[in-house]
Amino acid sequence: MIELHIYLEPHDGKAHELESLYWKAYVPGIQIQEGFQRTVLLKKRDALREYQINIAFDSEELRLKWVDSKEHTEIWPQMAALCQRIAWAGFDAVNA
Repeated sequence: MIELHIYLEPHDGKAHELESLYWKAYVPGIQIQEGFQRTVLLKKRDALREYQINIAFDSEELRLKWVDSKEHTEIWPQMAALCQRIAWAGFDAVNA
């Protein structure tokens, strides 16, 4: 399993629009992807515009299929346009 953490700082006044787009378009688009496990949108406590999207897929190969999907190529540019800063970190699950 892999997990990707995406750190977002929306432009001033765009936080509500980012949240709405996540729930109305991003979640429905990612849920139908092969290997999708989960996603969550986090807002940093005591911060006005610091968000994090966590996604998990069965494998990096399947996550990359999501990146190449019609849904992602339509939704992600809309998400990115709402943000002044985007960063990410990827993680592999460590199995005992």
